[in-house]
Amino acid sequence: MGIDATRRCEVKRFTMSRLLRGSSYGFLGLPFAVLWITIFSTLLSVSFSMLIIGVGFILLSITLRIAGVCASAERWALAETLGVDIPPAPRMITEGGFSGFITNPLRDGSYWRELTFLCIRSIVGVVSFVIVVGAWTFPIFAITSFSWGWATEWDFSVFVVLFFLGFLSLVIGPLLVLGVTEVQVAMARSLLGPGQRELIQRVDTAQRNRDLSVEAAEAERRRIERDLHDGAQARLATVAMDLGRAKRKLERNGGDAEVSAIIDSAHDDAKAAIVELRDLARGIHPAVLNDRGLDAALSDIAARCLVPVHLDVQLLHRPAAHIESAAYFAVSELLTNVSKHSKANNAWVTVRSDSQMLRIDVSDDGLGGVDPGIGSGVSGLQDRIQSIDGTFSIHSPLAGGTSALVEIPLKTKAI
Repeated sequence: MGIDATRRCEVKRFTMSRLLRGSSYGFLGLPFAVLWITIFSTLLSVSFSMLIIGVGFILLSITLRIAGVCASAERWALAETLGVDIPPAPRMITEGGFSGFITNPLRDGSYWRELTFLCIRSIVGVVSFVIVVGAWTFPIFAITSFSWGWATEWDFSVFVVLFFLGFLSLVIGPLLVLGVTEVQVAMARSLLGPGQRELIQRVDTAQRNRDLSVEAAEAERRRIERDLHDGAQARLATVAMDLGRAKRKLERNGGDAEVSAIIDSAHDDAKAAIVELRDLARGIHPAVLNDRGLDAALSDIAARCLVPVHLDVQLLHRPAAHIESAAYFAVSELLTNVSKHSKANNAWVTVRSDSQMLRIDVSDDGLGGVDPGIGSGVSGLQDRIQSIDGTFSIHSPLAGGTSALVEIPLKTKAI
């Protein structure tokens, strides 16, 4: 009961806060309306009347720039009273100098949308002011009419009607205030914020930047893999060979047993480091994935898995490098979890592709009960798949095995 009462109080405070904010913005409707009507009725009438002699275009451009400044004032009012932050639309710059100063606003749709908003706000602002004033004053007038109405000798039915309307307005008034506020906010988002063209451009730019970041990260992983394979791993192999030769030479010359043991230990450490580097390079980006593609790379994973894996790969086209890498990483991570945690007897990996999608299904007959919210492996896999617009889902009932589905949109290239 205490929790429900607290929630009701929170909802009440939230509603009252919205009502007060909406009323504040509504009160600004009248002064803003008077100001915008005064400014733009004068400027627009003079501008259009002088278009025939050319000066009107200059005046119209100046009018649009003034509308941009006034629109900033409206954004400020929305942010201060309602907490609604509307970013300005990016301006389209086509020319410089004086000609650009005149022609750019005339060609830029964002200026025209702002001017349209200010003209509509001149009307809606008056309406919102009337609604707000009525919502706050009429209930007081109607409910208190009973106390002062006797002096006017009103009929009792008038008191009853006013009293009823007063209580009714306590409900309808706030709804009207909130409604007209939401209408003005929606209108402001549509006309004062970025237009459809700007939003599409922003999405396209973000998409291109994301694709470039993914490709750059993939290229960096391949570079690290090459450096490990051709650099540190090769040097360690040379060190291991030198240690082996030193050990054999020491044994032929009847060397110290303690020195021989130290060389043995160093030789074993070097070979272990080579194996670790090889596994690390394979986890970053295996050479077989570059050379022979996803089918061969997954066959290598399946062969190294501790649980027997039934692999079935049928690809219509070879995917792009970053998609191949993400698919390889997904199967590797899922089969690693199968080996470590599932206690399964068998695992199945099915990979299919068409012209649009790469689908990977990894399942086992183990214990189940996998929680995707626990463990960095599964969450890291999900983040990597989502970074290329893919989806990852897992179904793992207790004692029912685990099935994971990965779907990645394809940007294919011919094999």
